[in-house]
Amino acid sequence: MNLAVVAPVYNEAGCIRQFVEEWLPVVRDHAPARLILIDDGSRDESPAILDSLTAGIPELVVVHQMNGGHGAAIRRGYELALKTGAGWIFQTDSDRQFAPADFERLWTRRSEADFLVGTRTDRDDPPLRKWLSRGNRLALALLFGVRLRDPNSPFRLMAAGFLEAALKRVPAGVFAPNVLITVEAASSGSAWLEIPVAHRRRETGVVSIRGWKTAKLAARCLREWAAYRLRR
Repeated sequence: MNLAVVAPVYNEAGCIRQFVEEWLPVVRDHAPARLILIDDGSRDESPAILDSLTAGIPELVVVHQMNGGHGAAIRRGYELALKTGAGWIFQTDSDRQFAPADFERLWTRRSEADFLVGTRTDRDDPPLRKWLSRGNRLALALLFGVRLRDPNSPFRLMAAGFLEAALKRVPAGVFAPNVLITVEAASSGSAWLEIPVAHRRRETGVVSIRGWKTAKLAARCLREWAAYRLRR
């Protein structure tokens, strides 16, 4: 298979149908390809909507799982994509904050690198999330000596060989595996690229990480990254 597009889904009933409709042309233009959606225990109508779509869309693969968080959902999607034999795995989120047209910015340059990440320009997120990203960049520079513009960006294209090797080194169960996959790309000698992409305001749903939960998860990430640094 040429391409697998992986996206986690959590309580996105307000936009998940539009997300599928937006990304299906990308998948079909790069056939043979699959759109793999991991429903991470949604409590709204997302599961029912996804199940209703699968009957008429052969390219769509839907997996339902108990809620385990964004990281657990994308890791399961990656593993499934690799099992299908996809040569390239692309990951994005299902909240429609990225434009499918920007996929080609990465795809057309895949011959230059095994890992390509879309860095969000004019990021349209609440100030707290922007400050957390700045903190992430600083922590990764101190821990790993890598300078990354958008290490946790959910808009990334990866060669299957690179991703398979990276997943073997990134511990299962970490909250933000995408961050450590980016660190792997930047520090392992693999060819990698950062490519600017547009970022749109969230129009539906709500951010699931807010308030004190944000601080708790930030502390967890720091512990996990420090432990990962010691193992390396």
